[in-house]
Amino acid sequence: MNHNFRGWVYWLIVISASIFLLPGCANIVPPSGGPKDTLAPKLTYISPPDSTLHFKAKKVTFTFNEYVQLDNVFEKLIVSPTLKRIPTVTSKLKTVTMVIKDTLAENTTYTFNFSDAIRDNNESNPIQDFQYVVSTGDYLDSLQVRGFIIDAETGKPDSNVSVMIYRNNIDSVVSKEKPVYYARSRGSGAFWFRNMAPGDYKLFALKEDDRDLQYNQPKELIAFSDSLLHLRDQNLKDITLLMFMEQDSTLKKPEEVAQEQQPVEEETEKEKKEKEKEKKKKRTLNISPTLEDNKQELGKPLLLTFSAPVKTFDSTALRLTQDTIFTPVTFTTTFDSTRTKLSVNFDWKEGKPYRLIIPKESVADTTGAQPAKADTISFAAKKESDYGRVMLTLTLSDSTKSMVSDTMHYVAQLVKDKEIKYSGRIERKTWVQKRITPGEYEVWILLDENNNGKWDRGVYYGTPKKQPERVVSFPKKENIKANWGVKIPLTL
Repeated sequence: MNHNFRGWVYWLIVISASIFLLPGCANIVPPSGGPKDTLAPKLTYISPPDSTLHFKAKKVTFTFNEYVQLDNVFEKLIVSPTLKRIPTVTSKLKTVTMVIKDTLAENTTYTFNFSDAIRDNNESNPIQDFQYVVSTGDYLDSLQVRGFIIDAETGKPDSNVSVMIYRNNIDSVVSKEKPVYYARSRGSGAFWFRNMAPGDYKLFALKEDDRDLQYNQPKELIAFSDSLLHLRDQNLKDITLLMFMEQDSTLKKPEEVAQEQQPVEEETEKEKKEKEKEKKKKRTLNISPTLEDNKQELGKPLLLTFSAPVKTFDSTALRLTQDTIFTPVTFTTTFDSTRTKLSVNFDWKEGKPYRLIIPKESVADTTGAQPAKADTISFAAKKESDYGRVMLTLTLSDSTKSMVSDTMHYVAQLVKDKEIKYSGRIERKTWVQKRITPGEYEVWILLDENNNGKWDRGVYYGTPKKQPERVVSFPKKENIKANWGVKIPLTL
């Protein structure tokens, strides 16, 4: 019996060992579960230490309590005062090493802000706003400048904007020099300069694609402080900078217009043959109405879009009828500057059916192409009950009254999909708007200084300098429903 038992034990051990040694038959999986790691790495040692005076080192090492990695540190590392050459930063295991390539100025406090570039290896948890401060002199500068970046046209905070401070007080410094102090705005639009030296400074902000920290492109957004920052023994805070584009990006520059006016080079034989082939193909001019659910907006023209610019058009040949008995009505038409959009102007009656007949021969594009056949567009005008209605009341807080002039004008704006859909002047603290297409809208208030009813951009390189008009946006979206009135009380 003992012999048999020992035999069974022997074969059990052999079979178990075989299964364990066979490749691909089994994997040892560590136990799963447990709480997810959400803790950022902790700094355990710095050499030289933070807040070092008479700093002369070229290499700084940061040691953490766990393995770390770097995330886009070249873009995120900000050194103030700025250096000509960005330090080299590398990571290995639990250590981050920074090599300083430039010679640091004497008696100067330097801040190396890594933002969230240092993260742990497992879950990529970042150390928020990690910074290292040293001085090449006898003491650390400690003055601060804080504020917010606001997009003047939308009233919303602007993030990841370059905020720059200069010692040189000439106007062109923002286009010619690198800043002394540099920061980036956060998601809330906030910026924060720390460890600054006393002095008089010019303050700017730029939103640019090339990130060269110089204002030299017409499509770059700029913000500037009207006066110098006098930084002495007290910190400066609550500074608001309004971002704007000095030149309308939709306008063409003179050189672009000149380029378009240059004579076209002579066509090659191949290009001529291709054009001849295109001419032989039968082309038609397509017409598309802008209608929502085949319904026409009350108080607005019917908009027709042509597939090509129209050269010849006989408006008298068009026929517009009303009701089911096709009663003809009198209307007018106007083309836009591109001659691709035609407005049919008429005082539509709510709920009434309409039919617009466009004969084939009444319209042709620049190549002579016409519609394939007479086009008939059938639609109905909306009803008043299809729309919502808004009554907005505006109250100025005491702090606002002290900041704006008594002659300031205010314009209410309803915004959807980043486009102003409805707007109007606020008279006697009230604005009423009828015929609003149902939907969710943001509410903006324009501080209309010149009372022209629209937002005006600022001027930096011009005479006189001028801040842009400001828009204040409100976070709550208003849900406008059909056949329903909404009261919107606002405090500015």
